[in-house]
Amino acid sequence: MTSNMVVRELARIAFADMRMLHREDCSRTFLEELGFEHAPHLVAELMEKAVREDLSYSAFLEDILRKEREFREERRIKTSLKLSGLPQGKTLDTFDFTFQRSVGRKEIELLATCEYIRRKENVLFPGPPGAGKSHLVAALGVKGVENGFSVTWLTADELLKRLRRDEQDPGKRNRRRTYLSSSVLIIDELGFQDLDRRDAHLCFHIVSSRYERNSTVITSNKSVREWSEMLAGDEVLATAILDRLLHHCHIVHVDGSSYRLWEMEHRTRCRQGKEGEIIEDR
Repeated sequence: MTSNMVVRELARIAFADMRMLHREDCSRTFLEELGFEHAPHLVAELMEKAVREDLSYSAFLEDILRKEREFREERRIKTSLKLSGLPQGKTLDTFDFTFQRSVGRKEIELLATCEYIRRKENVLFPGPPGAGKSHLVAALGVKGVENGFSVTWLTADELLKRLRRDEQDPGKRNRRRTYLSSSVLIIDELGFQDLDRRDAHLCFHIVSSRYERNSTVITSNKSVREWSEMLAGDEVLATAILDRLLHHCHIVHVDGSSYRLWEMEHRTRCRQGKEGEIIEDR
């Protein structure tokens, strides 16, 4: 190859590189103008991949759209989880079904499909404290967010505080929308304290307002038979609430001992066992 041929080849490569850079810049600009937020930063990488793998134009376009969609979906889930108030780290993968054998895994997995949300049905988790009810409903809340539904998590005490506050100041409707319009409202720990007549009526207002409009998920240490006593001893009001709550409802009984107490006892036994081994070694 003569020196002139080498120069021409180098010039051709340089020109091709310049054209590629120009295309990258144009593509990045067009994507930004169209509102893409993540894909513009991946143009060079995706163009290189397209050339290397000899992808078709449609496959290259699909790559760009997929990366942008994945980025937006990841951001949506992260933001929605933060706004929901759901406790962190409570997923179905971290729930110990081997310890809590009263809970049917298939039943929970069926709820995790979120079909009950689409049908605007409710879920009630009665059972003793510490048995895993809160973990399960939080995990279902995470599944709801992942499937595109709005979720609000509140303890019963916190919900009642908001209801009392909004009752006194009805002009502040933004707060009201979160627990009335959310696709899923999770009320945790209902029943740890008996309600007075005013709070019982506020509870009725929530259940009645969401009835057949959105899904309500409740954990309670009280059985259905004890709700009348919990609701200021008002049997008529308790019947009205349960009538709406249980009309389209899945009931998941969670029985057994407290997982937290079992875990604490297990750690204590392990620590004592290690201390015993140290003493024997001495």
